This record gives sequence, structure tokens and C-alpha cells, in this order.
Amino acid sequence: MPSTLTSLPALSENKLVRLALVTALYAAQGIQMGLMMVAIPAYLAGQKASVATIGGFIAAILIPWSLKILTGPLMDRYSFISMGRRRPWVLFGLLGAILGYLVMGLIHEPMDHFMLFTLAAVLVSSFTAFLDVAIDGMAIDIFPLDEQPQANSYMWGGKVIGSALTVGGAGWTLSEFGLEVTCFVAAGFSLLFFILPLLFRERPGERLLPWSSGKASDYSLDLKMESWKDIFNSLLKVIFLPASILLTLVSFGHGITYGLFDAMAPVITIQKLGWSDQDFSNLSALSGLIAGVVGIFSGNYLVKWFGRKSGLTYLFIALIFTSGAMGLVPSFWGKQLTMESFIMTVYILRTLVLIILFATSMAICWHPVAATQFAIYMGISNLGISTGAAILGPLNSQFNYGQIFFIFSVILLINIAILSRIKLEKHVEILDNLSAIRHLSSTEPEPGSEHESLT
Repeated sequence: MPSTLTSLPALSENKLVRLALVTALYAAQGIQMGLMMVAIPAYLAGQKASVATIGGFIAAILIPWSLKILTGPLMDRYSFISMGRRRPWVLFGLLGAILGYLVMGLIHEPMDHFMLFTLAAVLVSSFTAFLDVAIDGMAIDIFPLDEQPQANSYMWGGKVIGSALTVGGAGWTLSEFGLEVTCFVAAGFSLLFFILPLLFRERPGERLLPWSSGKASDYSLDLKMESWKDIFNSLLKVIFLPASILLTLVSFGHGITYGLFDAMAPVITIQKLGWSDQDFSNLSALSGLIAGVVGIFSGNYLVKWFGRKSGLTYLFIALIFTSGAMGLVPSFWGKQLTMESFIMTVYILRTLVLIILFATSMAICWHPVAATQFAIYMGISNLGISTGAAILGPLNSQFNYGQIFFIFSVILLINIAILSRIKLEKHVEILDNLSAIRHLSSTEPEPGSEHESLT
């Protein structure tokens, strides 16, 4: 093994390295997010696809994200632990996504075989969702609790920027070369990101590659779950705690508004207002870039200044006023500045919401079953997004778009009421007691064992 690789710091040893890697890995996820949540729906709108077709595509590719609960236990139970507790799964998810993009690109005349194309897109989403669970589990393991808000700022900033760059690039390749070439380009860029986790160990002394020398760290061995029963019993101790249930409801509610917006925005702008799909993709790309930069530099400080609960509450209020204002002034939608300002504002606010929401979700996870527990929270959140996209068609048959914006606001108002009932400090005390009872004997302290104020 070249000395330049063996001398690279492990993720647990270097904050800058672990921040850079999880940011890059989330940017890799952003390729799938930008392509399938924005660029392809915009392309479909430009091809005069129906609202039901567009919403159905988004709902379909989000189904694997709703089923992440099935992958979390697998990662907590099994791993090639001498290469790290999560890193082998990260590599597996990235490789599968690359192969999925290649399958999508090999479908000739995808608009004529749209069901097959959608199934291939679901395959990519499945591996990307797998990747997401692995990265989140890795982040919970390697970042102490006081670093998690900053880590989430960088992770989601990276994802949104990766998505924005994908939207901008895919908008051009879709118009110039079509779906097949665009999917091959996505595979190529994903391959570049695949190289990065090959270079860094999670903890010192682990194997860099399967055939390298090294051994499992004491930390990973201490948290290793010996049976499915152990995972199930450990999960039951934390998943039905009041804070866990309430935060899950908040995640689901926010997900519904997220899915509604993503399905509704291209339909309103392209089919109702006459924008081109390229115009919409360019605006989404710019909005995503701005939201990503804002998230990176401000997400962590929002938590420090306001706390997790208050920060989420203020952001929900801002989204309520934003969507409510749009519902009140449909006559102004035709003015391009109005719609541009609305879309950009939503991108920024929801990015900040996700940063704080996911940092809060990480904070209430118990390390022995962190991948499973966090996957449940994220799976429910993505089920909300899929639900929001799927119900746009039925809602539009009963309400106009202005009224749907009011429904958007009501959902967020309910979220605020639920959020006010969550007691984060009490939940963390319970986790600390559970860890003490389990008698973890790690040679290094469990990240997050000393908790700062969460409220």
C-alpha cells in the first residue's frame, strides 16, 4: 500500500477530513436528488406530461427512501467491520447507484418505455437511499454531539449544492442530448465520488481495502450487535419514547410540504405560466446553490443561537407566511420576479429546516442502533415527501393551486404545535442511562456521551 494512503488521517482523528468527506458524499446523493426530483420532472413537464405522470414519477423514486428502515437493521447487524462499521456500506451504495444510472442510460427511447425507465430510476434511488443510511450512521458514529449541527450544515449544504449543479448541468444535457446521455453523465460523476471513501479509514488501524492489513477498532467491536433480537430489543427501548414519536410526526408533516412543492413548482411555472423547462431548471439550480451556501454558513449558528426546537419553529413560521402569501396573490404569479422570489425563498428555508431537523434526529439516536433508528426517522420523512407528491393530483382535482398553498401552511402550523411538546433534554438523559446500563467498555468515549443543551 502506498505510504501516501496509509499515512492519511482516519476520520475519527481529524475533524476537517470527516467534514469534507461527509460533505462530498452528500453531494454525491445530490446528483440523484437534482436529476430525479427536479431536472427530469421539469423535462417531463416540457414534454407535456400530465400532473399525475410527474407526481407518479416523483412518488415512485421516493418509495425506496421510505423503506430505509429495512436497511438500517442490516447495517447495524452486519458489516465487514475490519474496514469500519459503515464505510463498506457506503462503498456498496455508491457502486450500486453508478450501475443504476448506467441501466437508465441503456434504455433506448425512454419516453416510449417510461415504465421501464421509472423502474430503473427506482433502482438508483434504492442504492442512493442505502448510501444515505450508511453516511448518516457513519456521521452519528464519528461526530461528537456538539459537532453534529455543523456536520449537518455541511452535509445538507453539500447535498443541495450537488443537486443544484446537477439540475443546471442536467437541464442542458437533457435539452441537447436527451435522457440517455444525461444518465451516463450522472454515472461518470458518481464514479468520481466513489473514489473518496476508498482513501480514508473510519478509525486508526482498520483495513483500507479488503485485502489490506488491519483490524476492527475497539469502538466498532463494542457497538456490534450480536443478533437480530439484540437490535430489536434495543430499538424498542428508544423508538417509542415520546420525543422520538413526536419528532417522527414533525418529519412526516414537513415531508408532505416538501413533496407538494417539488411536484407543484414545475407544473405551475412550465404548464401554467409558460416557462421553458430550461428556465425552471436554471432557477432551481441557482436557488439550490444559494440555499446550499446559506446552509453551510448559517445552519450551525441557528442551532447555537436559537436551539433546535426554537430554530425549527421560526423556520416553520417563515414558510407559513411565504406559502400563505402566495395563496393570497395568485394574480401576481405571472410576474416572474414573484415566482422566482418564492421558489428561492422556499429552497433556502427548507434547507435550513432539514439541517436542524436532521441534526435533532441524530441527537436523539442511541449509538448501538443508530443506523436503524435514524433510518426510521428519515424513512418516515421521505414517506411524507412521497405522499406529498402523490396527493397533488387528487388535491388539484378539488382545490386550485392557491388553496393548496393554504393547505401547505396548515400542515406546517400543525408541525409547530407538535414540536412544542417535544422534550429533548429528557430524552437525552434516558439515552445516557441506557448506555450506562449496557456497560459499554470502549477504550475511547462514545461520541456524544457528554451532551450540551439541546433546547
